[in-house]
Amino acid sequence: MRLLLLPVVLAAASPAPIAAQAFMFETGTTLLGKCRNKAPEYALACTAYIVGVVDGIRKDMFIGRARPVCWPDRMSADDARKTVIAYLERWPDQRKAPASVLVSVALNERWPCTK
Repeated sequence: MRLLLLPVVLAAASPAPIAAQAFMFETGTTLLGKCRNKAPEYALACTAYIVGVVDGIRKDMFIGRARPVCWPDRMSADDARKTVIAYLERWPDQRKAPASVLVSVALNERWPCTK
């Protein structure tokens, strides 16, 4: 009986595979899929995700954990959504990256800070 339990114990004690450690809720591919979907609930999910990322970045700026960005103060959700979709369509090789990173990159590309 103990010999049967050994493989189970060893499997449970081993570190998680790399794929499990690198889990992302949303990638550029999955986000673009939602954004392209014509169903209203998917369009809403797309916009809500992007707005959530923007709010998270602005929160980090507010508490001093992120560098300032030069996005418009009154950037609309629709502007952010269109910008991100355009970026994802233009750079298909980037779509495997975390969607949150790609949202930031897309917005920084459209509204870069000038020195």
